[in-house]
Amino acid sequence: LRHCHDAPPWIFVKGALQPTKNVVAIVGSRRATRYGKRFVQHLVRHLAAYDVAIVSGLAVGIDVEAHRAAIDHGLPTWAVLAHGFDLFYPFTNRNVAREMLENGAWVTEFLPRTRPDRENFPKRNRIIAGLCDVCVVVEAARTGGALITAKLANSYGRDVMALPGRVTDEISMGCNSLIRTHQAH
Repeated sequence: LRHCHDAPPWIFVKGALQPTKNVVAIVGSRRATRYGKRFVQHLVRHLAAYDVAIVSGLAVGIDVEAHRAAIDHGLPTWAVLAHGFDLFYPFTNRNVAREMLENGAWVTEFLPRTRPDRENFPKRNRIIAGLCDVCVVVEAARTGGALITAKLANSYGRDVMALPGRVTDEISMGCNSLIRTHQAH
């Protein structure tokens, strides 16, 4: 994060940020399809042979699938939160969040009692982009947080990759656009 021009002045960590050779961010739609979830499981299963950590935002959909896959395959996983540690959002992902502390961490720049307000999510995304060596976007519509993360990762000099999808699927339009405009491999 020191190399990012807009790095937070501090971060708080609960758990352990284990040193790894590489960090892979996996981000995407909250409306993940079976195709996207299967791809995440497949990708993380193959990454398990390497010294990597998985970072994401613990959102419903692709994010939590990435954390689950990391847990399933014994990889460290880090959740970057858009609020303080005393709150939990989304509440539905609390069990995955607790489980990830056994081999991972929660990361935030927000003080206790900071709520998950809308403006906090792009701030969270810049930390995800700053922590990773490569950012993989899986299922993204034309707009949304995953595309913000990809744009930030590009601006920080990180590699960005995107899962292509059918040109008629709204959920793939963001990924297809990243690839078409050479913002992702």
